[in-house]
Amino acid sequence: MRKSFFIHFLFILFPIITMSQETKIQLTEKVSISFPEKPDVRNMQGIASVYSLKLADSTANFNVVVQDLSKNGLSAEQIESAQLDPSFWEQLETSFIAQLGSGTKILSKEIKKISSKDVLTLVISTERNGKKMEVSSYIFIEGVHTINIVHSKRNDSASQDVKNKFFNSINIAN
Repeated sequence: MRKSFFIHFLFILFPIITMSQETKIQLTEKVSISFPEKPDVRNMQGIASVYSLKLADSTANFNVVVQDLSKNGLSAEQIESAQLDPSFWEQLETSFIAQLGSGTKILSKEIKKISSKDVLTLVISTERNGKKMEVSSYIFIEGVHTINIVHSKRNDSASQDVKNKFFNSINIAN
């Protein structure tokens, strides 16, 4: 009886374990990240790829948008040169915040280095459908791609450890 209970328990537990395994995604030739679970993937007509994951318990969303700026006629050299101008980072910030709507407040921002790349990090407070949300975003350029990595904390029970593991899994090869 005990043995059959144990086997039955394993059959129930095994699918749950396999559903919640980390999934490493290669975003570009040089950039990868690990999602807590397998994300949905949408290709936006070759212009952008969108990776989305909403946790089953609805505590957080994980999103990555990889946009190919060469489709807008820009080269890696042009983009690299533009990054030297401080207004470049201000424009990235303004553009991202505008997407979130009015009532959005910046809680913190900084430019930090990840594998020698400048990364704009933002923590923002916003509202969606009348509910307050905290959004953390890492925005950077790799070659001809702009990459926006976002964690949306949907309620107070969202795991800080899962969020940190997501952002710490960013790998940018030199």
